[in-house]
Amino acid sequence: MKEWLAALALGAMAALAPIKAVMITVGVLIVADAVAGMYAAHKRGEQISSAAMRRTISKMLVYQGVVVCGWLLEANLIDHLIPIAKIVAGAIGMVEFKSILENANSIMGMDIFKTVIAKLGSDNDVAAQAKADAAKAIEAAAKKE
Repeated sequence: MKEWLAALALGAMAALAPIKAVMITVGVLIVADAVAGMYAAHKRGEQISSAAMRRTISKMLVYQGVVVCGWLLEANLIDHLIPIAKIVAGAIGMVEFKSILENANSIMGMDIFKTVIAKLGSDNDVAAQAKADAAKAIEAAAKKE
């Protein structure tokens, strides 16, 4: 019985070896989202419950299962014509990353993207805006004549 389980585990690991990095990435994003969510809830004064932890475990199992199913479909039915596992993992990654950003916004008390974009504003942006304003002023003056 023990040898049979070892052979099954070894076979599963060999079959899933090509998507190991994808599965690790999805797992890391889920854990990061859970940690950020717990910290944001703590910051808002909410109680962290076991139900939230249970949802994280369920999410981990479902998301990893979907990635594995995508890989099996890709590898065995469509012969790697479309990278389904990576597309599925990309969609999951975007959802998790958006959730992490929402939690970060809650933790920081501001919209991080807007703040970063405002800080990254360059002289070119200012010059382009000044040029557009000047063109509008010239156009308005020409209409008055």
